[in-house]
Amino acid sequence: MLSIDKYAYENRLVNWSPKLKTLLWIVGMVLAFQPIQWIKLVVLFVVAGITVYVTKVSVRRYISWFYAIIPFVILSVIGIVVTISSQRSTLIGPIKIESVYLGLSKVMMPKAEQVALQCMTAIVCTYWFALTTPFIQILQVLKLLHLPRVMIEVTMLMYRFIFIFIDAFEQIHRAQRLRFGYDSVSLMIHSSGILAKMLFEQVIVNYQMMTKALDAKLYDGDFYL
Repeated sequence: MLSIDKYAYENRLVNWSPKLKTLLWIVGMVLAFQPIQWIKLVVLFVVAGITVYVTKVSVRRYISWFYAIIPFVILSVIGIVVTISSQRSTLIGPIKIESVYLGLSKVMMPKAEQVALQCMTAIVCTYWFALTTPFIQILQVLKLLHLPRVMIEVTMLMYRFIFIFIDAFEQIHRAQRLRFGYDSVSLMIHSSGILAKMLFEQVIVNYQMMTKALDAKLYDGDFYL
């Protein structure tokens, strides 16, 4: 059993109606994408606190689940704020490259903050939903919505592989830290490269294992839901 499933089946809200939890998650996502920043900030900390309480997960463990996601958020923010301009005054920390300047756009900084907070709030709300709702309940909600069978199957596979990916990331990252793989910048770069390589290999191995398991069960192209 994945750790995410363990918390989903043992949390304080496991017996709540999956339809109610789905509705609360949708409300959280709406609040995450509304324009008022302080509401997003409140939702982020309140939902994170509630998640830690109802799932009885340690704060350290909860934070570790963001390690695989935060780099993508940072890359998104970098893509928004890093720009080239002919006017030095419009940039923060400008670096001159021939006739232009490379730096952080002052105009785009508020937008980057909004996107970063928006992403983190949505992620926290999604974690609350995933950690409090067993996947069988999620499938029940999807079937009640009469979504296409193929969409439900794809959702099931994505759910399994995302959290298998996170579990693999945690195990490899923990092993590297125990071997002091992040004690310097050069070691961190080297360890990150090994981590990316091993994660890719792990995904391929998990796919092959799933394929063999399905073949052994005479898989005919349809998952039983």
